Amino acid sequence: MINERIAKLRKLMKANDISAYIVPSSDPHQSEYLADYYKTREFITGFTGSAGCAVITMKKSALFTDGRYFLQAENELSKSEVELYKMGLADSISIEDFLLQNVEKNSKIAFDGNTISVYEYFKYKDNLTDFDFVTDKDFIGDIWNEEGRPSKPESKVYIFDEKYSGESTIDRINRLKTMMKDRKIDYHFIGSLDDIAYVLNIRANDIHCNPVVISYLLVSKDSCVLYIDKEKLSKQLLEYFKDNDVTVKNYEEIKKDIKKIEPKKTLYLESKKTNVAIYSLINKTVKIVDGLNLTSIMKAHKNKVEIENMKNAFIKDGVALVRYLNWVEVGCKTGNLTEMIGSDKLLEFRKQGDLFIEDSFDAISAYGANASLPHYKPSHEHPVTIKPKGLYLLDSGGHYLDGTTDITRTIALGKLTEDEIYHYTLVLKAHITLMSAKFLEGTNGGYLDAFTRYNMWKNRINFNHGTGHGVGHVLNVHEGPQRISLASNSYPMEEGMVTSDEPGIYISGSHGIRIESIMVCVKDEMTEFGQFLKFENLTVVPIDTRPVDKSLLSNEEIKWLNDYNKNCFEKLSPYLSGNDLEYLKEQCKEI
Repeated sequence: MINERIAKLRKLMKANDISAYIVPSSDPHQSEYLADYYKTREFITGFTGSAGCAVITMKKSALFTDGRYFLQAENELSKSEVELYKMGLADSISIEDFLLQNVEKNSKIAFDGNTISVYEYFKYKDNLTDFDFVTDKDFIGDIWNEEGRPSKPESKVYIFDEKYSGESTIDRINRLKTMMKDRKIDYHFIGSLDDIAYVLNIRANDIHCNPVVISYLLVSKDSCVLYIDKEKLSKQLLEYFKDNDVTVKNYEEIKKDIKKIEPKKTLYLESKKTNVAIYSLINKTVKIVDGLNLTSIMKAHKNKVEIENMKNAFIKDGVALVRYLNWVEVGCKTGNLTEMIGSDKLLEFRKQGDLFIEDSFDAISAYGANASLPHYKPSHEHPVTIKPKGLYLLDSGGHYLDGTTDITRTIALGKLTEDEIYHYTLVLKAHITLMSAKFLEGTNGGYLDAFTRYNMWKNRINFNHGTGHGVGHVLNVHEGPQRISLASNSYPMEEGMVTSDEPGIYISGSHGIRIESIMVCVKDEMTEFGQFLKFENLTVVPIDTRPVDKSLLSNEEIKWLNDYNKNCFEKLSPYLSGNDLEYLKEQCKEI
């Protein structure tokens, strides 16, 4: 099937004199997760991971993806002609290098400009100066429409109440306009869906596990215009926008309005979040300023109401997780429990929590060797039994009206190997290192990442993903601008930022371990050397002590672990009873 689709693509390429075609994992809004309608890269390669880019030439088909997906991609591509190119390794080649090696100079390289960011496009142009680019070819759409492409998302928009957001819509819009005025910006174009949902205090369900709506926003000192499918809006929403001085126009009208921006006016946008099709319509005499969306800066710093609401959400989530993990430990002894049955049961437990909306991402329920794939996807089609031995990794999260959660726990279901115990303890040490960090204001995530990996690197061990990502407030579970990663990131960690702490170790074919909690950055002490910052934990689920080699922990680490689990017991025990309470008590015992 995949090879047949690629053959059809090559026919279209040949008819249009195209030598290479690029298919990113993207939609017109540069979203991380996609509505089914926009999963073009998955359609043409068969790879279902959330990150990667396909490049098709007349002779080769390539998929580029990162370390989170190497094993998954190898498996899913094995029955097609698509070759895997591993990104982020010492001997990796870039997409640009691949094109230079496989396409003749002065040839045409094409893509659908709706799905490539301006940032990526300029990067290609700068590195591939001897090629011509064609930016308006939706070849995948042409092929997919013949097979029956899914329809575009049609979810209804709802108002996100101020009691959850902590700030009125008009105040957020005015704060944005003040930031624009301070920077002498006439217009601010916003294409990223979580930014739009944030500033307008709206939510929807256009993307699975992402409570956002497909739309654009264009803001000036005198106006705030939302471009959206009006069928998604009730009369109440139209009145709401009117009350907040938001003009509503049809989704496609952004193309007309972006063209109409007057010469010499300053248009601010984020090139990583703006597609080429929109950018190409801007009048050449308009002054374009590229920078991080101002709304991204706003929403990264959670206010007091948001933080307090998130704390409530994490307690409810903790109750669901403790009940579930107890259920798993009992159920695995029957021989009838599979990874996917477990994932479905976890959703049942979460649904019982007050104000629950949906999962914040599809749960990674991974037993044994499957946990060595950081982004493993369980399925009913390929059931894997969870047995009363070895390690079980669960990475999951939920959206509640008061907050978004993301948590990973790895638990011992029975006898463990020496390596499993050793690796678990190293991951725990890394987790505690970051959670306990004290650092100067202005420190970025790269320094914190290296700091966290120290004990692993000392033992010549590493993991191929970032240590921490920002978490949205009832928005995307992955949110910038901050991140704790070795990848380039100049944005510093700042007060009010909510970020994950999730080191791991993955041994192919054997086991995988990750421990993830969410934390908020808060002020520590001011000294003669400057303002110091630290992290306050938000996640309330015990960390399993059974796989711990206590001899590898310092006294400070043992104290941290015991204090953490004691805190979990104090916060969760009022909401649990019977066997669940006994399980919690056992999990929280001091070591």
